[in-house]
Amino acid sequence: MKKSNRRFLMSFVGGVLLIAAGVVFLLSNLELITISWEMVIGPLMAGGGLIFLLVFITDTDEWWALIPGFILIGVGINIFMGESMGGVGSPISGAVFLGFVGLPFMAIYLSNHRHWWALIPGGVILTLAGVSLVTDHMALEGGLFFLGLALTFGLVYIAPKPSGKLKWALYPAGILLLLGIFVTLGATNLIGLIGPLALLGIGGYVIYRALQK
Repeated sequence: MKKSNRRFLMSFVGGVLLIAAGVVFLLSNLELITISWEMVIGPLMAGGGLIFLLVFITDTDEWWALIPGFILIGVGINIFMGESMGGVGSPISGAVFLGFVGLPFMAIYLSNHRHWWALIPGGVILTLAGVSLVTDHMALEGGLFFLGLALTFGLVYIAPKPSGKLKWALYPAGILLLLGIFVTLGATNLIGLIGPLALLGIGGYVIYRALQK
């Protein structure tokens, strides 16, 4: 799309949002309607995010627009959920907001594989979004966080890139995977069973090899 047409589209959408907001505020001031300001601000923030997404859609080289676009939409949804769900929905709304902060980085990579670096902040933030849903269990949160980081660096290694596979990503992925497994097992009290079972298995294998000889 030509730059002039893109500017016209952005201006048109922005103008429509401003007019809609003005109409709502006017009717509220005239006491013709009663509104909850959170229910107005949320959609306005999301609408602002859609404008940034339109910037990217009309010109995919403007990948930066994905970040404010998704974040504003996340803020709008977060405000709406906080108003409609109250304190009960706070963990979920927090995870949704973090998800919308991490998603644009994944979209940046998908739009152009040269931006493989975006997988790292995207994976870290999406991991935090998932961990935020686990409450009142610090050890399990730590284990899941390490596992999420391991998955992130594993994705950096296997994801298609113009430069090919990045072998260095396997080292943090492996270390974080081991940390995640041990911390998660310790948090779930499974390590007390796996340790003895591993010794039984190793001992049985040693006896089997001795009998074979």
